[in-house]
Amino acid sequence: MEPENHNKTFTQRVRNWWSGLRQTNLRAQTHYTVFRTTQNLKNRNGLLKQYQRRFMDGWEKWLGIGAGLAGVLMLLNPDSLWRWQLFLVVLGVLGAPLLADLWAELKKVFTEYPGKQFIGQVITLEQALVEGSGNIRLDNQEWQLSGTDCAAGTRVRVIAIKDRTLFITPVSQPQ
Repeated sequence: MEPENHNKTFTQRVRNWWSGLRQTNLRAQTHYTVFRTTQNLKNRNGLLKQYQRRFMDGWEKWLGIGAGLAGVLMLLNPDSLWRWQLFLVVLGVLGAPLLADLWAELKKVFTEYPGKQFIGQVITLEQALVEGSGNIRLDNQEWQLSGTDCAAGTRVRVIAIKDRTLFITPVSQPQ
């Protein structure tokens, strides 16, 4: 196929490209893309709506952060940045919520650990705890258990976690 395409003139190649493009129904694909984009923008929980709510809830804070960033940049290079002061403030105000969200997501990644959601939950043991240790399967993961000896079927509460070990205590049965 390469040698055939190589022997054609430029206009013949453009005509072949254009006819191939016309066969893919580019107009329908463009309309679908525009429709999908507008639906996402109208969505109540869309990214734009989330950004709007976050921005409007704390616009004073974002204005302060934007002005502070512009001030720091101007302090570092006062000769050439004074013309860009307004632009830097606006850029800082509009970008600060995005940077704050990015910071929160990064913080969440480094501070959350597996199994944190189990702390405080009451679970029923499938196997007995013998000599203070056992295993259980929660959320399709194997966990080691540590606590007082309990029979299978005992309801226990997760009180702590360390590495892959859940520390448990029996829940007192109402009498």
